Amino acid sequence: MKKALLALGGALMVLGAVMSFRAARMPSLQGGPEAAVSISVDAGAAAARLAGAVRFPTISHERVEDTDTAAFLGLHEYFAATYPLVHATLAREAVAGLSLLYTWEGTEPGLEPVVLMGHMDVVPVVPGTEGDWLHDPFGGDLADGFVWGRGSMDDKVSVVAILEEVGGVRGASSIARLLEERGAQPYALVLDEGGAVVEGIIPGVVGPVALVGIAEKGYVNVELLVEGTGGHSSTPPEQTNIGILAEAISELEENPFPTRFAGVSRSMFDWLAPEMPFTSRLALANLWLTEPLVTRMLLASPQTAAMVRTTTAVTIVEGGVKANVLPIRARAVVNHRILPGETRESVLERVRTVVDDDRVQVRVAGDEAVDPSPVSDVRGAAFQLLTRTIRQSLAGMDVKVAPYLVMGGTDAKWFSGGSNAVFRFLPAPVGPEVLELAHGTTSA
Repeated sequence: MKKALLALGGALMVLGAVMSFRAARMPSLQGGPEAAVSISVDAGAAAARLAGAVRFPTISHERVEDTDTAAFLGLHEYFAATYPLVHATLAREAVAGLSLLYTWEGTEPGLEPVVLMGHMDVVPVVPGTEGDWLHDPFGGDLADGFVWGRGSMDDKVSVVAILEEVGGVRGASSIARLLEERGAQPYALVLDEGGAVVEGIIPGVVGPVALVGIAEKGYVNVELLVEGTGGHSSTPPEQTNIGILAEAISELEENPFPTRFAGVSRSMFDWLAPEMPFTSRLALANLWLTEPLVTRMLLASPQTAAMVRTTTAVTIVEGGVKANVLPIRARAVVNHRILPGETRESVLERVRTVVDDDRVQVRVAGDEAVDPSPVSDVRGAAFQLLTRTIRQSLAGMDVKVAPYLVMGGTDAKWFSGGSNAVFRFLPAPVGPEVLELAHGTTSA
């Protein structure tokens, strides 16, 4: 027994030494420090211009016919009046009715073009939540150091920032097709919203990190539909149609997609691990042994759990018309954000397998489903230029840079076929509390 314990102790010492050596030898991928670039910006005036844009209720609805065209056209005119130099220098054209394409001709027409983009539309205000808002969702209030309202973060801030700097499915895809028809591809660089400057979100990382999206998840909405006979609630069957639907939903939530710590999410930690404290480096330098532990840590938070699995979110439930009437029909929509390596078809098939109930119809809801995007090149000149610019612009923050898998959907996906340098980044500080505001009853 004593010899066995000594052997075990020796093996553990060797293992510890190997793990420590690997952690100590992790090379930094951050590059050298960059000198700060001084850019003169009147922050108050810029915030006021963003506030003005927020006041236009440019809501995107599920049904195109519900679009308030006047709000979008009003915002177009607001931009023309607010940024006269841009409109005097650049060519502006409307695409697909309500989207805008600005073209700034360069001095060397033979060079590959750069695409800077942001979206003008915002999500609706949920009926009945008006009293929960701290500020009018379309008031554009300036208070407590923030611009408040829909679009202040997602994503009129990008549109305004682009217009300041230079002097969706129905919109962005049309612009992408138009540019392709004009022979604009390949693009040297495409930049859209997506990543941000985060702090306090990634386990083991101290200080701010600029997460640059190099790919994004796909998405598919899956409809669960139960149809059958109705009747009076005084003589109910053992399980109503709503009960059947609820059971299917429960099965999906209790059986999430398997985790996979690979691809872009793993690459992100390759970039960040050398900058972490030694104990964190110890785990990330030895994933051959510690991957289950690291994955478990990531699953502890919704923000990081989404990095390692396809997510399942029940977002719409319908059924019943009166308290004493058994519903003939019950329906739910389940939104899935698809991890690279999986597809719309594989997600649909897994949902059918998990539900495993012939009484429940399982099918794709709507036609806006996409597979995960291609992964852009982090070794190319475009990514190096972007990371260098981030370090120069945010030199005072000692910010680290890392590639990132964007959990939501962006318009950048429509340009993936024309470049391997499609990136998603908004240089705005985002903490856990700000993430909770997105699409909620406070601002974005």
